[in-house]
Amino acid sequence: GGAAALAAPAPPWSPVVPPTVAQAMALKPTTWLEEELSGITFAGAVKSLCLISNIVVQVSPLPQVKRWERRRNTGEADAAPYVSIAFGGWQWSLYGLFAWWVTQRPGFLILVHSNCLGALLGTYYTAVFLCLCKHPQAMNCANRYLSAVAALVVFQVCCVSVLPVERALFLVGVISSFCSFVGALSILSTVLQVLRTQNSRSIPGPYVCANCCSAMVWVLCGYVLWDPLVMYPNIAGVVASSTCILLKLKYPSDEANTDDGDEDSILSLLGLRQGAKPTRAAESTPLARSCRAGGVRPTALKSAVAAAAAAAAAS
Repeated sequence: GGAAALAAPAPPWSPVVPPTVAQAMALKPTTWLEEELSGITFAGAVKSLCLISNIVVQVSPLPQVKRWERRRNTGEADAAPYVSIAFGGWQWSLYGLFAWWVTQRPGFLILVHSNCLGALLGTYYTAVFLCLCKHPQAMNCANRYLSAVAALVVFQVCCVSVLPVERALFLVGVISSFCSFVGALSILSTVLQVLRTQNSRSIPGPYVCANCCSAMVWVLCGYVLWDPLVMYPNIAGVVASSTCILLKLKYPSDEANTDDGDEDSILSLLGLRQGAKPTRAAESTPLARSCRAGGVRPTALKSAVAAAAAAAAAS
């Protein structure tokens, strides 16, 4: 009798109990943003940051390359970071496709998505460097880098042709990790030159800063996955990028004194730019080339300009 009474429906005149706060929040309709954010996990957020940071690193050298094209000269830059972007992008993209073809796991395609842009942009950076480089030592270094890349490509092609598929895939993965380690250290290629000249002009600032942030994110990703092949190369990248940033802060570059305009180039050459110290032009400018061709020293030209200005002021 008691159980039946408890199970009986409530009479229509029974008072309505207001819902609690928790029940009201549960009944509240959710927006599309809240639904999207509710499905994001920490690991998924880290992977998304890795993808975004890769794209930022690959795009960061673009302003400097455009500056080379305007000046028709690469200055004191070294080709190592740009060859590294190109080869690393192609290497990881091909490894992702190879691993997807062997294992049929679509997760490997993220390697293609995050590196295909770097492969194309890195090839563009390297081609521009080879076309505009006027520095013999930098050109010799670029040829050595390309020779090493060609040797690795031929070696991998031979291994894929001879070895079983699984062992060939493992070997290509090891070479990809090794290339990431070498690419992390490639930005240190001009450190000795910076210490000798006390000028950090040869260090690409935006690329170094982006690479440092990206390496930190990939270290976190490697820790989440507990994969030493991901963590260790990026720890080296953090150390190398931090070293270059410290050198940038300790030995500021004089890039502001050699802008792209003709007037700015003349003022930089003569040392007449306000607030700038007269420095020796590290890159070839039209006025500097004409001075060298005519046997005119910049100091003599500077004196002539000063005398003409004084005569104009007197008249």
